[in-house]
Amino acid sequence: MPTASPVSTDPLLSVRPVHLAGPGEMDLLSLLAAEHGWFRPYNSPTHVVLVSDTNGIALSNGSGPGPLALTGTGWSVDFCRQVPTEITRALLDEAAAGVRHTPGFPTGTGRLVGHHARAALLAAGWSGHHRDGYELVSAPDRHAALSVPLEAPGNEVMLTGAADTGTWTVRFSATAPEPLLTAAALALLGKAVRRADQLPARHRNLLTTQPLAERLPPAGRSGAARARSAGARPAPAALPSAGQPRPGNAGSVPAPRRRPS
Repeated sequence: MPTASPVSTDPLLSVRPVHLAGPGEMDLLSLLAAEHGWFRPYNSPTHVVLVSDTNGIALSNGSGPGPLALTGTGWSVDFCRQVPTEITRALLDEAAAGVRHTPGFPTGTGRLVGHHARAALLAAGWSGHHRDGYELVSAPDRHAALSVPLEAPGNEVMLTGAADTGTWTVRFSATAPEPLLTAAALALLGKAVRRADQLPARHRNLLTTQPLAERLPPAGRSGAARARSAGARPAPAALPSAGQPRPGNAGSVPAPRRRPS
């Protein structure tokens, strides 16, 4: 008697380095709403996507090159569609945790210098050098870098990496909170989780992959906690299917509700 053929599945892969893994897929807007209680008030401006439950930080449609911007009092972080989702999630998790646990976190209090981010990258084998008025900390493969202005305090700090087309960039304003840059840098040093068909074609020969055998941690675990774990920074327990929206897709924004009193 013939037996049924097994159903073919595309297993998840553990991928390094994160900066070459492509954007991946995750409904980050719904994640903010579900895990951290962010929402869209009825009276918010049209460019505002979500605000924190304390109204200290907003996620907005980006006014610059990025489709989304994380903004607080006097600072902003812009990220484009090609940023690996592990980095974007680290930023959003850290922002949400900062609002809840760090007094004064939403307010930019001084120049962003990135000491902790630089130290973490250098300790992981990245190399530092100066060029064109910036201190650069570059990945061993030279396909990603942290750029910190040396003598122009108004300039942005940037994390940049190679994308399938061009580059991806996260731009931190000069007074963005240090923990956000640190969280993004630590995410770069972990692992990405992708299906094989999500890996950028131009980077396939530069990536190290292996089947994901380990159990992923619960999705509710905070980004700060994941960043402090040894080495790996896995994705949430389940990645959405290819049909679900990516960051910046208005279709994934939860319905407006009234601000809590």
